[in-house]
Amino acid sequence: MTDPSEQPRRRRRQQPQPDLPTQGSAARGAILVVIALVIGILLLRDEDSATTQVAVGADTSADVDEGVDDGATTDGDSDATATSTTTTTAATRPPSEVKVLVANGSGVDGAAGGATDTLEALGYVTATPANAERVPSTIVYFTSGFEAEAAALAEALGADPSAVTEMPAVAPVDDLQLSNILVLLGPELASGGT
Repeated sequence: MTDPSEQPRRRRRQQPQPDLPTQGSAARGAILVVIALVIGILLLRDEDSATTQVAVGADTSADVDEGVDDGATTDGDSDATATSTTTTTAATRPPSEVKVLVANGSGVDGAAGGATDTLEALGYVTATPANAERVPSTIVYFTSGFEAEAAALAEALGADPSAVTEMPAVAPVDDLQLSNILVLLGPELASGGT
């Protein structure tokens, strides 16, 4: 007889385990990823709207002074009202945050330089004075968002408040030098009105 130890050993074949737990885990993982993406998108949308509200309603003290309750805005119409109120009552930037270019439209030599020196003494950031076509009176042009600053500057120069106007699509000077406000100096301020 043969000795059982001499016979080759056979490995017993094990039955493969079903992959159900692995398949279930993959499906659960995919569902969790989808849920995480949905939550992330919702949070980003809420954050974007909060950012917009902060940017638009940055001057909340003006809203309170006007009688607008920031906490009471719950629908789109109220937000539009608050936005227009904030836009009209926005705080004026300090002169150190406003760049001004004075262009001589008066025909008086050195008038733009003198007005530039006056504005610099008031704390404005000034560009190199320029020359422009002659104008009958001073015009204070402002770029988008600088209307209040232009009105304050016109008052500081002694210009007529009605002289403040939005910058046209084609500026009346060749180079604005990245200025926010352009003062087109007329003869009434060039002859000592500053």
